[in-house]
Amino acid sequence: MVVSRGLVRLDFSNGPRITVEGPARLELIDENRLVLHRGVVTATIPESAIGFVIDTDAAHVVDLGTSFGISVSDTGLTDVCVFEGEVQVSSPQMKRPDEKPRLLREGEAVRASKNSTSIDSVAYKTSQFENAWSVNSGVLQTTGSMRFVSPGPGFHPGNYEDNEHIVVFPERKGIISSETIRVDMVDPGEYAKSHYRDKPELPSGQRLTSYLLQLDAYPEGTNPNRKRNVRGQITFANPIVGVIMASRLLKESEVVFGNPEVEYPTPRAVEQRPEGDERPGFDSVILAADQRTLILDLKVAPQKLDQLRVLVETD
Repeated sequence: MVVSRGLVRLDFSNGPRITVEGPARLELIDENRLVLHRGVVTATIPESAIGFVIDTDAAHVVDLGTSFGISVSDTGLTDVCVFEGEVQVSSPQMKRPDEKPRLLREGEAVRASKNSTSIDSVAYKTSQFENAWSVNSGVLQTTGSMRFVSPGPGFHPGNYEDNEHIVVFPERKGIISSETIRVDMVDPGEYAKSHYRDKPELPSGQRLTSYLLQLDAYPEGTNPNRKRNVRGQITFANPIVGVIMASRLLKESEVVFGNPEVEYPTPRAVEQRPEGDERPGFDSVILAADQRTLILDLKVAPQKLDQLRVLVETD
């Protein structure tokens, strides 16, 4: 299989989800194994498919229930990076029975060469996997100034100040709330101000995946305190069932959808335009008619923060 350019997602019948970024060349052996000759792949492997194998000329990678990325250069140099969980990595050239595979955990990365049996530790860097990982995580497309962040150590919104991008963090997947969830938007249109008591509520029992989007500006340049204006568009694979933008609702929803290891800052609400106010400087969030696309026009001053939480149906 050859992927000349772009991204291709492969969904296996037993659960694995593999995204390939071109240029790439690979062989699909069966539902439990593929061989990557060149290119970048990211993999999400459920418990039903633990033991899934990806081989390269330089590495034999066995999943132990995890999410990870593999990159193979034109010379066969192989990088393996674990986003979540664990994998085993060994050299195809290992011959001695006492040689054991290298166990690689979340936040660790290694490099292997086809000319050597050694598996060498390298710095954990996910930038080369971010395009493919976004598709694995349920994002079909981003346009404009959007940046998708892969998980791992330091996966904290406070670590991602950015004057040029709206940053997208996948939060929690497949969460079923036992209570109703109050949100700001459920229907297509532009976000408008409303009273707390008038906010729509999502019924309990839905299986949902959450994403946190933010613009966190910092002082820079000759006019360091000027507002930053960033526009972007994001399309999810599944329908958006609710968008949360008010600071109070963001805080409430963190009990269910937030990362329990993260202390979220406040206040951080999107500042919508009051009805009839024509002044510039307000944020705009539009849920498109396809119910999968958000169109964002955010404006924020340094040391301020725009955040919104997007709730999407889970397969």
